[in-house]
Amino acid sequence: MKADTLDLKDIFRKDTRYVVPRFQRPYVWNQEEHWQLLWEDLRLVVDELMQRQAEAEDKFERDEAQLETSPHFLGAIVLDQQSTPTQKLETREIIDGQQRLITLQVLLSAAHSVSVELGGEESASMFEKLMYNDADLIRDEADRLKVWPIEADQTAFSDVMALSDPESDMAELDGDEILHECFRFFSDQIREWAEEGPQSNEEQLDALVTTMWKLLRVVVIDLESNDDAQVIFETLNARGTPLLAADLIKNYLFREATIEQNDPGELHDKYWKQFDEDEWRVEVSQGRLERPKIDVYIMHWLTMQMGQQIRAKKLFPAFRKYLDRTDLSTEEILQNFDYYASIYENLTEPDTQSREGVFLQRLDVLDTTTPFPVLLWIFGQEDIPSDQRVKAVEAIESWLMRRMLCRLTSKNYNKIFIELLEELKVTDDEDVGDTVVAFFQSKDGESDYWPTNDDLTSAMEDLQYWSRINQRRLKMVFTAIERNLRDTGYSETLEITQDLQIEHILPQEWSHNWSLPGEEPAEVERIERDEIKNTIGNLTILTDKLNPSVSNAAWDDKRDAIQDHTVLLLNRYLVDTWPEEWNEETIAERGAWLADQASQVWFEPDSPHWS
Repeated sequence: MKADTLDLKDIFRKDTRYVVPRFQRPYVWNQEEHWQLLWEDLRLVVDELMQRQAEAEDKFERDEAQLETSPHFLGAIVLDQQSTPTQKLETREIIDGQQRLITLQVLLSAAHSVSVELGGEESASMFEKLMYNDADLIRDEADRLKVWPIEADQTAFSDVMALSDPESDMAELDGDEILHECFRFFSDQIREWAEEGPQSNEEQLDALVTTMWKLLRVVVIDLESNDDAQVIFETLNARGTPLLAADLIKNYLFREATIEQNDPGELHDKYWKQFDEDEWRVEVSQGRLERPKIDVYIMHWLTMQMGQQIRAKKLFPAFRKYLDRTDLSTEEILQNFDYYASIYENLTEPDTQSREGVFLQRLDVLDTTTPFPVLLWIFGQEDIPSDQRVKAVEAIESWLMRRMLCRLTSKNYNKIFIELLEELKVTDDEDVGDTVVAFFQSKDGESDYWPTNDDLTSAMEDLQYWSRINQRRLKMVFTAIERNLRDTGYSETLEITQDLQIEHILPQEWSHNWSLPGEEPAEVERIERDEIKNTIGNLTILTDKLNPSVSNAAWDDKRDAIQDHTVLLLNRYLVDTWPEEWNEETIAERGAWLADQASQVWFEPDSPHWS
């Protein structure tokens, strides 16, 4: 390879097209992390230049001021020479640095536009020389632009480059594309700086021209025929830069496609194009962390394929290991990846009218994604009978929910579900649900056993749930019980759409209106009451308006208010069963009743339901 430090004049003054391979990621830079910092760095250079010029006594010293001004280095870009016909523009493929080059072109267009607006025709002309190739050398309008992004960004990029033309009917474009925002940001900054600066608009803009032509430096690495572009790309980007693991994987895959003599562009459009959309790059919850959706999907997909735990920080090395092991072609891998992406979308945005959808909604509340590789496999096998698929998800849900309600550890769930996955891969499709049930029935260790009804009753009578199990999960438990109470064929269907709140029936601040039984020493009764008040038997769900209105009220007042306003069967049962008194004994009774209801929602391991 050949590396040189060049200024923007050296890069953009040549009639050259810098093309982003269409299988690279889209434009992702933003104001806070990139544009603002670039503008601040640019301001430091141009302000230093203007200060030195203002102190100069003659033209010679003004010219010397440029040489004495400290330049700003923008980092490195990597270019790969492309073979082009004799009469066509020289073309370089951008292996790394597309975000910088695209941003610089938008910055130039904004500077050109403001120069025209403020009457700086000479400055506008100088900016334009860095924006367009010679009209005599181009075959179509796209060739005129120095930089050409991937398809997802081409329209917006063309828009902002056209905005520099004051006669364009898009001069007031107010689109919400990220490149539109980039143009508006730099236009606003340059305009404000030029109009409020210490010198005339023309002098300010002239200093900006000098800075952008000669005082912004880039290390340009030109690859030669024997250089491995992929290795260089990984070396520059795989160690702590903002590139997603998905971007590295994508680039590697399509390089492999080229080696296999497949058309990477055709494969990209057929199988990968959707993953360049913003919806796949949004941050989603992954445990306590936020990660891009595409990276989370790849982690689950790779775990399913490889049958081993894949860590988010090791996605790219794990993917390369997978490629070394598999006999599939690049196209077959892409086809499989694309197929399971639609399965993943259905898992994360389920139809809650189906039993599987209810399970997936509850899984989201549990905030655990460890079953996803198993679920990708189960939902991806089209020949699994629907009753076996339902049995599989019901068993997984029961195992997870019972362990959560018994407050058992979840630390080995990754290993457990990988073990289940390996069993499912050698199971006949018609036995998938039965295999899942038998798998969990066989577990008897502290970290993996399936709690019985006795375990559940003991936990729901005695364990403190308030502040130990988050409210979202507690509300889900109550909602599931309510759903089951109505699933008789006689009750109306009720969809709870309000964000209900968890209420202590015996208040947390019970001493205001609730007296102690007086049968034992007060200190003992106070401790016992403070413990039992946080068990599930003393909790229910109410609307956000009813909840505070009865918060610390005595039982008679609270009972009457609930009776007057609630439509939930679990609350009706509460006030009808214990109308006279609410105390430690009735709290334990209701805990046992809730455990019985929960056992009808989430069947125990020995239940006849699984037969």
